[in-house]
Amino acid sequence: MKSYFAFVFAAVALFAVAKADPAKLKQAVEKCKASENLDSLDGIKANRQPFTSEEKCFLGCMTLDMKFLSADGQYDAASTKQMINNCEHLKDKPDEKSAALAVADDCGKTVTGCNGYCECGPMTVGCLIKGMMAKGYEESFARIDKVLQKLDG
Repeated sequence: MKSYFAFVFAAVALFAVAKADPAKLKQAVEKCKASENLDSLDGIKANRQPFTSEEKCFLGCMTLDMKFLSADGQYDAASTKQMINNCEHLKDKPDEKSAALAVADDCGKTVTGCNGYCECGPMTVGCLIKGMMAKGYEESFARIDKVLQKLDG
């Protein structure tokens, strides 16, 4: 596995795909940075794991906003699958969509025992990305670094 850096970028990319609106994406990033007292994304961009509680909670906040987590901060497979089914990016990619739905179900079995969004968010992102990479969809996240670079000014 490369690093957690790819997972964080992938989470932002998944959010971008789900929202498909750069202004809303930037707004969500800024909201989560503010709510989690994260001054910048530099630590995440520096190709390291989210060691600080602020970095972990930022990722959790983003997964809450994406509806990958329920309001109580637990992984929500049904909501994740709804986002996948409504995802414009996957509309013409039935194989990738099918893989994503299967991964969402698989994560429902493995993202357990975590406590709140700061812990469950990073676990969720890791599970979703590992699952998609295991199914051969690494290219889904190829443009992620470009997306994130535009978000933190």
